[in-house]
Amino acid sequence: MKKVTYEGVAVVVQKIIKESKAALNDVEFVVGISRGGLFPAMVVSTALMKPLIVAYIDKQDRVYFDRGAWIRDKKVLLVDDIVRTGKTMDKIRELLLKKGVSLVKTLTSYYLSSTARHAPDYGKMTGKDISFPWDEERT
Repeated sequence: MKKVTYEGVAVVVQKIIKESKAALNDVEFVVGISRGGLFPAMVVSTALMKPLIVAYIDKQDRVYFDRGAWIRDKKVLLVDDIVRTGKTMDKIRELLLKKGVSLVKTLTSYYLSSTARHAPDYGKMTGKDISFPWDEERT
């Protein structure tokens, strides 16, 4: 397992944004997946100067959006810290489309090459799982 810092995540996300800036110009909102996706989503939202909305997931795996009405007919960038299998990203992407979002692009700080069903649109591939600072703060 590879440990990363807040600064390390910010550097990776900023590099992804810099390399993909032209393709991200049409994004109107950034949607961060709680809990781990909030820090990278804040970095993305700030860099692109786009509003940030949060997708909350409760213990029963139900998803809630703050300001969900704002994103109807909009192009959004869905952000999480890592894609291990893709289950969370797929679930929230599907819910966003059901809410009437016109386009969903995906960005993660990292995605696991060995277990991810598919890569996000933007992200850094890794062969090792990642330990984030917010994972350690929870224990």
